[in-house]
Amino acid sequence: MVSANRRGDRRAFLQNGTLVMAATTLSSRMLTAEDSTELLRVGLVTDLHHADKPPAGSRNYRETLPKLREAARQFAAEKPSFLVELGDLIDAADTVETELDYLSTINAAFSDICPDRHYVLGNHCVDMLKKEEFLGGVGQKAAYYSFDHGGIHFVVLDACFRSDGEPYGRKNSQWTDANIPPTEIDWLVADLKANTKPVIVFAHQRLDEAGNHAVKNNAQVRGLLENAGNV
Repeated sequence: MVSANRRGDRRAFLQNGTLVMAATTLSSRMLTAEDSTELLRVGLVTDLHHADKPPAGSRNYRETLPKLREAARQFAAEKPSFLVELGDLIDAADTVETELDYLSTINAAFSDICPDRHYVLGNHCVDMLKKEEFLGGVGQKAAYYSFDHGGIHFVVLDACFRSDGEPYGRKNSQWTDANIPPTEIDWLVADLKANTKPVIVFAHQRLDEAGNHAVKNNAQVRGLLENAGNV
């Protein structure tokens, strides 16, 4: 996770980094030529992997809630303008009912932190659940979209699609096969073209490398972002 902060980065890596929390202070003066001192503070949380099951490797699923409470205290001090969950809010389960229970539990705690929230889909968010089930559980209308806040244009991307364009869900996916499909690419091109503000993009899978954790068509997406000139 990258935190851009003209006045100094703040990061808290809680309990061996299983939960990463960052309070990012963005100055419109840093991103534009405007003479402005207004600060936009954004809270980021990623890969909580909440689940009621024993530890597996480095993941201690039942420790998510206490770690989130620790992060919440930091957020209360930082007072972010909005909060972004960058994917894998929950971990996989064998039934829809179990995953929905995981989602309800963790999102209740997450929602208490900040009223203005945005969710990025991670592969574990839609392992068993369909996208509409996850989005319904967190009260978000779309998996990819954009919004403006404090003079900045923010873009939320969804790379939870297989190479054949099928969306993740109901155990139909492989996490190393993450793609941004043509319809989302077309939307992104139009969205960037219509915007004149500085742009920040949120995504779960990586766009800066070609490894297993990356979007497979990341070079194409990265090219669009670079050509926009304001991302």
